[in-house]
Order: sequence, then structure tokens, then C-alpha cells
Amino acid sequence: MAMAKNVALSLILVLFIPQINFAQENDFDDEEGYDYLFTSEGITIYEERPPVETRILNALNGSMSSRRNFIQKDLLENSGFRRTANVRFRETDASEKGMSILHGFGHLLSFGIIPMLPFSEIDYARLPRGQYYPFESVIIHSEFNDLSLEVYNVLKLEYMLQIEFVDGMVIQDSLNYYTEENIQLFENLILSLPDSPENIRQFKERYLNIELPKIRRAIYRYNNPTESYMRAMENLWGDFN
Repeated sequence: MAMAKNVALSLILVLFIPQINFAQENDFDDEEGYDYLFTSEGITIYEERPPVETRILNALNGSMSSRRNFIQKDLLENSGFRRTANVRFRETDASEKGMSILHGFGHLLSFGIIPMLPFSEIDYARLPRGQYYPFESVIIHSEFNDLSLEVYNVLKLEYMLQIEFVDGMVIQDSLNYYTEENIQLFENLILSLPDSPENIRQFKERYLNIELPKIRRAIYRYNNPTESYMRAMENLWGDFN
């Protein structure tokens, strides 16, 4: 009888120990960079994201200031564009730095008649007012030029939202982008995002249910302004017309 109990206990250990080890080796709470999809058939584990993609998604899933800082600094400035997205700049060379120093002395001695020259950076290729460098022209010069399609599209959506649509505000400099064609492009890009993994689905829902309606409401109010809306715009941007 005792031998039978020992045999039964051994069989139980043989059956359950591999499962315990598997659970220990796959502690999902301790893993970073993986995407999970929970279904009726179990857990689908997607390929671990590269650190750069995880960095992008974490930044764009943060506060508004975090998202704005990422677009303006990490994407634009670090790629050689001003935060306004309509000016390119580059570092000055040694001769330009020397000229800047000479002009600095001349500026002081001439009581401001001789203009100052930039020392570390110089602007070039400035676009006309109301035009911004397209996302494709920016990202090709950035460190983010080897992304998966879904992360690329999330980053492009955030760029369009903040730069072209000014986060849902119609002003003189954004009028060129508040066209039905551009808004439709924004919507189509949202719809192209997959419904899984979960973090991509969350981006899709935010852009589709929050940002897109905000953009459409903004252009509707601009085209059909109430008296209070016109006063608000005048206070913000000067003469509404």
C-alpha cells in the first residue's frame, strides 16, 4: 500500500514539475519589451520589440508634455530641424565659429550696428510660413529610420497631430493642413493600425475616438464660428480674419 502511494506521488511530481518550471521561466510580469494577446485559446506572445521602438511607444503613451517633447526634441531637433518643423539647421564649422567670434567683437565695438552671427548652429532651408517639413523628410534624417510599420505609423500620426494639426487647433499656420484630404489621410492611417497587440490597439483607439473627432470639431468651428469662438480666437491669435 505504501509502495503504491509512493508511485502515485512520483507520477504527480513528474507531471507537474515541468509545468511549474515553465511558469517560473516565463514570468510575464518580469519581462519587458514583449507584447501579449490574451485569447480564449491562451496567450499569444509577440516578438520582443527593439529598445528604440519601446522608447517611442512609452514616450507617446505618456502625458501631452511627454509626447510634445518627444516630437519636438527627440524627432525634430535631434534630426536637424527646429521645433517649429519648418526650418532645418546644422552645426557651424570652424571658420564659421571664427567669424561668429569676430562679429561678436564688432557687435560690441559698433554698439550693435554690426550684427551677431550664430556660433554653434546655423539655420538654412526655411520653409514659407504655414508649411512644415513632411514626416518622411524628418524621419529619414533621424535615428528612427528602421522601425516596424505599426510603430512608424504611430509616430507619423503623432507628428501629424502635433505639427500639422497643432493638436486640434486651427490657426493661420495650420490652415494648409486642415483639408478634407489631409484629415482623411490621418483617418486612413489610424484605421491601418492593427487591433493587436494591446499597446498598438490603445493608440488606435485614442487617435480614432479622441484625436480625430477633436480635429474635425476644430475645422467645423472654424468654418462655422460663433461669436464667442471668434472672440476667443482674437484673444489667442489677434484678428480672427
